[in-house]
Amino acid sequence: MTQPNGSTPFAGDAVEEARPKPRFLTEFTPTRATKTLHPGARKPAVAKLGELWHVTAQRNPTQTMIVDRPPDIDPDNGCTRTNVQWAELVDKMASWLHAAGVRPWDRVAVMKSNHFDIFVTASAVARLGAIPALLSGTYGGDVVRILLERLEKPFLLTDSEHIERCEISKEVVSTYTVRTISVDGAPDRPDIEDLASFHGAPAAVPRLREYKEPMIITHTSGTTGYPKLVMHSAESVYSMGVVESNRWPRWLGKKDTMLFCDPFTHERLTTFTLAVATTTPRMLWVGDPSIETARRMLAEYRPNLVETLPNIYMSWEPLARDPARLFKQVRLFLNSFDAIHTRTIRLFMSATDVKLPFWVQSWSQSENGVLCMRPYLRFMVRKRGHLPPPTQLLGWALFPHCRLRAVDPTTGRKLKPNQIGLIEISQPGRCLAYVAEQERHDIKVNGRWWHTGDLGLMNRWGAVRLVDREVDRIDNENNDAVSGIAIEDVILDRLPQTSEVIILPQAGELPVPVVSTYDDVPIGDQEWADAIVDLPKLAARRQISFDDFPRTGTWKVRRLDLREQLLGAKGIGIGRWT
Repeated sequence: MTQPNGSTPFAGDAVEEARPKPRFLTEFTPTRATKTLHPGARKPAVAKLGELWHVTAQRNPTQTMIVDRPPDIDPDNGCTRTNVQWAELVDKMASWLHAAGVRPWDRVAVMKSNHFDIFVTASAVARLGAIPALLSGTYGGDVVRILLERLEKPFLLTDSEHIERCEISKEVVSTYTVRTISVDGAPDRPDIEDLASFHGAPAAVPRLREYKEPMIITHTSGTTGYPKLVMHSAESVYSMGVVESNRWPRWLGKKDTMLFCDPFTHERLTTFTLAVATTTPRMLWVGDPSIETARRMLAEYRPNLVETLPNIYMSWEPLARDPARLFKQVRLFLNSFDAIHTRTIRLFMSATDVKLPFWVQSWSQSENGVLCMRPYLRFMVRKRGHLPPPTQLLGWALFPHCRLRAVDPTTGRKLKPNQIGLIEISQPGRCLAYVAEQERHDIKVNGRWWHTGDLGLMNRWGAVRLVDREVDRIDNENNDAVSGIAIEDVILDRLPQTSEVIILPQAGELPVPVVSTYDDVPIGDQEWADAIVDLPKLAARRQISFDDFPRTGTWKVRRLDLREQLLGAKGIGIGRWT
């Protein structure tokens, strides 16, 4: 029997055919692809999520990948497993999901405690020909219901923590999901099933999606409103993955040990894991970003490469000062997502005993992957409290793979070097769509160019200097490069007791600095005055606790929410592209 999508059915599914494609999967044009980054470049070893860990196992079967706690989907078999054992867990999970009724073109929302098993589950879903949608529960019940509604009644795989935190009531289960399954035991509710009840199910036949078809859905950080559900295909993921799978100086190799601590619901995993499959290092997948867990993993395994989010690096600064020198063997630090603070780079680069360590700052977005990169050596961050900070210069596009330009936000006209405008990117790997928000996607498309939603300028050498998110820009008459993120960086560098600094612009008023300090120690008025003496004029500071900053699943501060909470004000920018 042939399915409506042209595929053959699973064994034993002669009666129950695959469900038809949902409405939001029928209108998209696949993105263009690229074969390699440049002639002679190393290609990713795999593109399809459903075979990712199987290819990794074939390339290096005895290599280990280690997690900071046992997987929630399989808690009885430890934290250290070979690549083959992880691939076997993918197959088990696929059989359990198939027994639960997951079929080709189904959507499976995965929303659980942060752990590498989220991406194992995503691979299992994709192996069945279904589409994983990886969700963060950080935003609460209202946002979760909106995301589930956009997914058109998906399966939901969750846990008891998120059932409570995200208000997964009986009404939510019946209205927004076709079936809800808990990975850590079903509560006393007949509408939620226990994943363990499907253990022992027969193996499912793999039914991977075609190269240009939708393969995975993740969502943006949601700093400027509701998160957007971003859809990628194997083609677009491969096109993004050619950057990290290439041979770069001091980059990932088979003999390396890398500690990776990011939200496993984010698109970052889809591109980075292609590099893991290609080079097969020993990986430390850390889901808990607490200092205690990081200290334990660093002390036990001594990685020589580290990647995490900019704000997690900030929270780990006490570890970089630890006399135990937990980072002394690290030769490469990597951060993606956004600009990182100069103080943080300097501190971690001083915490390693490697003679020539590198820091790589990668500016990236869920829709496109890496936009540009910049390496740092120690001498580049020696100046303290310098305006503009060196980290505001994000680096260069990887020409000819990628091109960047600044345009006038109103006319779309390309600007000359050193003129502030909206940054646009053109590169292979652009996402297919925003699920159920196609108009929000299309308004960011300008021919082969894509509006990033960020204000910046291109200098004469083609490097990008980031100013601010367009919706968070500082209103000034001269339209010069007054930048909130630059002011934040300088204050953090001049006041080492600060643990967070956020500049909130407001229409017709001076920008408001919001700060927190370690142990909530007050900042002296004279000390503050000395720190900001040569900066653009600011309103009186507000000091709050570090935990009071509203954050996204990627630890970014939700500036719009913070502005409304403290100032009762909206953003200044147009907000059209966010």
